[in-house]
Parts: sequence; C-alpha cells; structure tokens
Amino acid sequence: MSQSLHTTIATSPRVSVVTPSQVSGKLAAVAGSPLQGGSVSTSRRVMGRFAPPVPTVVRDSSTPPRDIRSFSSRERILAAALKLFVERGYFNTNIPDLSRESRCSVGSIYHTFKNKEEVATALYHEGMSAFRSALLESLRGTEDVATLVRCIVRSFLHFSEVNQQLSRYLWLCRHSEFMSGHIKHPTVLGFDELGRLLTKALKTAIREKKIKEMNAHTIWSLMFGIPLAYVRDWLDGYNPLPPSAVADELAEAAWRAISA
Repeated sequence: MSQSLHTTIATSPRVSVVTPSQVSGKLAAVAGSPLQGGSVSTSRRVMGRFAPPVPTVVRDSSTPPRDIRSFSSRERILAAALKLFVERGYFNTNIPDLSRESRCSVGSIYHTFKNKEEVATALYHEGMSAFRSALLESLRGTEDVATLVRCIVRSFLHFSEVNQQLSRYLWLCRHSEFMSGHIKHPTVLGFDELGRLLTKALKTAIREKKIKEMNAHTIWSLMFGIPLAYVRDWLDGYNPLPPSAVADELAEAAWRAISA
C-alpha cells in the first residue's frame, strides 16, 4: 500500500518548507505525512541504485494523518502522475493506473484533464514553476553578483536533492517524446521575476567588469549547466556523493567560469 501524497515543497537552504498554497499551489515533490484512505507513495533506495525517496520534511508527530479527501482531485492526479511517470515511464502508464493510484475515478480524471498528455504537461509546468520559485526565494536580498551566482547553484543542487522524484521528472524524462508544442525548459532565462532579476544582475556585472562579456545564453549555460550535469549523473547513480556534498565546489566553479 502506498504511503504518502505530495503536500509540501522543500526549497533552498534559505527557504525551509513551502506549502503548495505558498507557491500558488505548485506541485513539487511527493512528501508529507501518511494519508488516511490510501495515497501516493515513493520508492526508496534499493540495492545501491537511486530510486525516488520520500524527501525529508519536518512534521509534528502529534499531527494526525490527513484524509485523502482533503486534497483536490487535481492534486491527487498530479501526485499520482509524478510517481507513475517516474517509476514506470509515461508510455507504461495509462488513465486507469492514474485512477487507481490517485483514488480518483476515470471520469474525474477526464473532467480535470483532456488526456494523459495534458496531465504530463500540467505536471511539467507545475514542477518548473516550483523550481523557479524556489530559486527566486533563495536569491531575495542578494545584490553581490558573486554571491548570487554561488547561491543559485547551491539552491539548484539543494532543490534537486530534496525533491528527487520531481527532479527525475524534470531532468531525466524525454518530454519531447510525449509533450507536443514548444517545451520551455525550467532553466531558460525567461521573463518571469527570476529571469528579470538575473538579467539585471548579470548586465550590471558585465558593465562593471565583474564577469566576462559573453553571450547571455553562454553565461546561462555555465551557471545552470554545471549543477544540472552533476544532478543528472547523480540521479542516474553515476555520482556517489549527493549534491549537497559538492555544492560549494560546484558553486565556486560556476562563478570562476564567468567571473572576469
């Protein structure tokens, strides 16, 4: 029997635990307390291979388990989709599977989403938004560009380590195989608040000759490419050390790659 349904998102070291309502209801990771009446679970590490574990979330042991009916159908469907798409794969998961795992009827799923692709797309956009919101929160109040670059790399690594199941979906799944249209990557520069903050900071740093004068996409690739490459290899089991163990080293490498 499965054990837990997503209730929280663990974000950067400067932001402890953010509830879905605090991130505009954005999905992040399957976490939280056991639920009554059935729920969605995650796997644990087995035989040395990294399977999606339940992230560490501080919870008062006196808090009673939440009834699954307290979650909306949409939340339950997306949490079930995250678990099944990661563990079985998108093409090996069907609507009846989502129905059983989420405890939502097939009719309820089709009332909420047009089809399975729309479930996958919604899950991707929720995860992307949660990831970018976590990075943004970790950067608030940071003005020094060197501190900003190091902080964003550390936050990327922390988010990926704590929210492993979501990270597998964001960083390892081949979304172009089952999602149509233009797929906006979570690490794209973007015109949201995070993108505007970083664009302004980097332009100012170039003008002040604190970082090299490079194409914006090159700078972006260096800042995000370094932690992303490590996280992908770690999720695949090639890197034995967790991201937190190398966060300072990778943050420093990213800064040296772009600093003048």
